Amino acid sequence: MDLLLEKGWPIMLVGNAGCGKTVLINDKLSSLNEDWLAVSVPFNFYTTSEMLQSILEKPLEKKAGRNYGPPGSKKIVYFIDDMNMPEVDQYYTCQPHTLLRQHLDYKHWYDRQKLTLKEIHNCQYVSSMNPTAGSFTIDTRLQRHFAVFAVSFPGLEALETIYVGILSQHLAEGFAQPVQKYTTSLVRGALELHRRITASFLPTAIKFHYIFNLRDLSNIFQAILFTKPEAIKTHNDLIKIYLHESERVYCDKLVERADIDTFVKLQREVAKKSFEDLDEEYAFKKPNIYCHFALGVGDPKYMPIDNWPQLQKLLNDALDAYNELNAQMNLVLFEDAMTHICRINRILEAPRGNALLIGVGGSGKQSLARLAASISSLEVFQITLRKGYSINDLKTDLAALYIKAGQKGIGTVFLMTDSQVADEKFLVLINDMLASGEIPGLFADDAIEEIIGALRNEVKSQGIDDTRENIWKFFIEKVRRNLKVVLCFSPVGTTLRVRSRKFPAITNSTSIDWYHEWPEEALISVANRFVSDVDTLKPEIKDSVAKFMAFVHKSVNDMSITYLQNDKRYNYTTPKSFLEQITLYKNLLA
Repeated sequence: MDLLLEKGWPIMLVGNAGCGKTVLINDKLSSLNEDWLAVSVPFNFYTTSEMLQSILEKPLEKKAGRNYGPPGSKKIVYFIDDMNMPEVDQYYTCQPHTLLRQHLDYKHWYDRQKLTLKEIHNCQYVSSMNPTAGSFTIDTRLQRHFAVFAVSFPGLEALETIYVGILSQHLAEGFAQPVQKYTTSLVRGALELHRRITASFLPTAIKFHYIFNLRDLSNIFQAILFTKPEAIKTHNDLIKIYLHESERVYCDKLVERADIDTFVKLQREVAKKSFEDLDEEYAFKKPNIYCHFALGVGDPKYMPIDNWPQLQKLLNDALDAYNELNAQMNLVLFEDAMTHICRINRILEAPRGNALLIGVGGSGKQSLARLAASISSLEVFQITLRKGYSINDLKTDLAALYIKAGQKGIGTVFLMTDSQVADEKFLVLINDMLASGEIPGLFADDAIEEIIGALRNEVKSQGIDDTRENIWKFFIEKVRRNLKVVLCFSPVGTTLRVRSRKFPAITNSTSIDWYHEWPEEALISVANRFVSDVDTLKPEIKDSVAKFMAFVHKSVNDMSITYLQNDKRYNYTTPKSFLEQITLYKNLLA
């Protein structure tokens, strides 16, 4: 890459999602000296040649005559991520690709207003693409300009070296010697489980998100780095937290109970085979939950939860604190709901932690996300849809959020649901936000100058050169650290699958938490909670009524499966419909 950049030759890295293309290129671009400018250009399904041209022209200035180039004698590198994502039209042409080809062939493009030539100098392209996504390939007339390199996943030995190095460095900070010696065994076991997971769970039309790559492995070890010596005293503690993290990263994505059972079986087999001196009773004891509020909300330490009553007390206290400051939330904290809160909170506490919560409407995704955010002391923002709410209104809302998170340093969650995606193009902004943190055209030039002026002293105080590029990069990094995205989408129909294909960052740059049907004990505990305050019912039959309500709901679910098999039609019953059943019953008694 060094040699090709020097010679001004365009570069393209091709490889599957999560193999390190973007990280590799960003690392290279960040190491360039001050004679270079780097501009990130994320492509998505709706990128047009006009949008691309406006991004390419933004950092350029007019030279003599019709010549344009970067400021002074600098050179500019455009990093085009997901090169093959834009839509291919009915003539098999991709607009952005045609603009790039024109520039690479003739060193110019046309002014869109005056239709005059613009000669573009000192510009260079670096790109990446995933051959299993988007349009799969790009036009050969464009590809011939690029030096193309395949990027594969590192081999097992390389991965072992990487993760042993990362984990050893963390465990050297005050952890017991037996724990430190167990690093290699743990990493080998983790790699073996990852290999078996990728072989067992393959993507299909319904399970389109079953893509397990280096990001998943890194997320497991990243979470272990949160721990302190008091949480891991023996090698069995280290195994226990690894089992928890692997369950969060792999199992939370799984769609069916059968897949979850397969995962549990694989995890047990690998643990028994790979980990010496394994105390099975301790390691596989349920509940196996680690969270950042185990010692109480406001005392963030990543510690284990010993039992359900302990977790219920912590979350009830958190719910009471939430209800004092916000609109009343009447939540019933049964086991499933509590685990989902812990999962969401774990994602929000992670660096650049963004969540995709998938479940049918009425599963409680928004309520649980709000409680999890409040535990992490994060404010929650949702757009308010109104007549005529357009992409420009969304840009205005996001710009205000960026100022809040990047300039004022306020931790915020941007919560978005299916119903708030009034226009699919809203997801263009969300995709850019998740992929790189930078949304092209979000701020006007004067707003950018204001932000740079406001952050200059803070950048200087951290010993960073206060150039425009450095301050802007500092701002975007701060936004990515403080602004979390939580998407609440439904798996019903093909909408989510299509969105995932058009906007890859929705699944690639988020942690997925899949909401399953409520188990019977959850239904009974919720029914009991609501029936308990019905005075007209005799106390001795309240429990029976709650059990019957759960039985009815479960019977409808079972019948829906038969209906699907016989008539190939779906009937969805949600937790919301269960609550409506209880409300109707209470109203009839009133």
